[in-house]
Amino acid sequence: MLKVKEIVKELKVFERNKVPLEIKILGIATYIQTSSVRRTARILSELHPVSKTSV
Repeated sequence: MLKVKEIVKELKVFERNKVPLEIKILGIATYIQTSSVRRTARILSELHPVSKTSV
């Protein structure tokens, strides 16, 4: 069974690697739950500097 991280790598969803892949995956999951770019950026900023524009 493939893990989410492996699936995202295989699909080449992201072009740049400025933010760790784990943070990006967490950002997707958080955005789906909150439907708020600002809230997602605030949550992710606790782990890694992220702006709402990058979300």
